Amino acid sequence: MRVAPNRMGTRSMFGDQVNSKKASSPSYGFGSATRDQAARVFASKELAKATPVSITPGPAGYTLHGSVGKQESSVRPSSAQWQFGTASRFSSAGRPVVDQKNPGPGAYGALGSVGMQTSSKKRSMPIYGFGTSTRDNRRKVFVSQGHNKELFGVQSPGPSAYVLRAAVGKQVSSKRESHPAWVFGSANRFNYEDVKRAAATPGPGAYSHRNAVSTQVSSVKPSAPNFGFGTSDRVQQAKVYMGKYHEKGGGKTTPGPGAYSLASAVGRQPLSKMMSSCAWGFGTQERSPRVSPIAFSTPGPGSYLV
Repeated sequence: MRVAPNRMGTRSMFGDQVNSKKASSPSYGFGSATRDQAARVFASKELAKATPVSITPGPAGYTLHGSVGKQESSVRPSSAQWQFGTASRFSSAGRPVVDQKNPGPGAYGALGSVGMQTSSKKRSMPIYGFGTSTRDNRRKVFVSQGHNKELFGVQSPGPSAYVLRAAVGKQVSSKRESHPAWVFGSANRFNYEDVKRAAATPGPGAYSHRNAVSTQVSSVKPSAPNFGFGTSDRVQQAKVYMGKYHEKGGGKTTPGPGAYSLASAVGRQPLSKMMSSCAWGFGTQERSPRVSPIAFSTPGPGSYLV
């Protein structure tokens, strides 16, 4: 009896496989174990040190004490505190209460620190002013022999009473050196014999200068070379002998450049050594040869209507 295919029981490939020949795929899911069970798992000493205890409280379980004010822990020093005192102003321990009618700060008269000081504890600053004594009184004061020398000019005239000499030109005082002065001479020019001979000597414009170009007459000056076009003919040139190699060179009866007739380099070349260039021209053959009778009945380009 044949069983229908749809009635055969097929197992799924997902999940645990009943057949030992087929490997079951790994299954993953959300764990249901608690932290107490995970704390019992031992992997290594290093992991055990890094794993926190399951009964350790979280961050919010700690109570942090303030760092301002008195510190309960002896490890931390308490900062100093200041406050307004509550004691009476005019009372002190072990002393009777002072009369509250004592004068305040504004009741005292403070002496000025400028000028002469009455108290011996304070030093008076020096005071300066314009003197009222005359020169006659000052002349009677003797301090020392060196100081007395300063009184020599008491009765001397003032600055405007002096006449200052000019510093330019000849100095009258022997203490001042006179600067050198230059003037135009007034002596005659031709008083001496050598001067008279110099007066008869011609000036620069009286001399005639030779030309420095071309042949020089004076043997002291070398003449510069002169170049020009030669006037000799070939007959004279043939008489010049330079050497054996120069004698081998012919050309005495050779015609000149104008005696040659040069053929044109354009077109057909008669000389076989020169290659003729390509030439193009209009053909002379008829357009419609008589050999083909069909060509006479063929219409031209303008016969078509496109």
